[in-house]
Amino acid sequence: MQQQQQQEMLKNLTNQQVVQYNKMRQDYAEIFRVYLDIEDERKEHTLVLDAVKNIDPKRRCWRLIGGVLVERQLEDVLKSLKESLELLEKTGQNYNTAMKQKEKELLDFELTHNLRPQQNQQQQQQSVGSSKTQGVLT
Repeated sequence: MQQQQQQEMLKNLTNQQVVQYNKMRQDYAEIFRVYLDIEDERKEHTLVLDAVKNIDPKRRCWRLIGGVLVERQLEDVLKSLKESLELLEKTGQNYNTAMKQKEKELLDFELTHNLRPQQNQQQQQQSVGSSKTQGVLT
């Protein structure tokens, strides 16, 4: 039913506008996927740093670099891990900014062309449904 409603809304648009809207949604989805990947990498780096922070910095450790296992001292690995973590955080912030900008563009397009995304419809239906079922427990 929701898919039919969306198709009806898209019928009022020209082919070019539909293509533009779908492209914007795909771009947003791609930015979001990359952002999630970066956040996962950042979390992994943080976990590793937390796990080895109390270990002797002169201890030998191995790091996988480009498919090759390399032996180094922990202090060298920690330094490069911290640099990688900083880079991931900056990149994540950039993608977060790009994601917000793309989201704003999508919302502007939807408002301009009188479109309502499925998620907003579902949220409105849930809020209407939940307001009907509210009661007082004694």
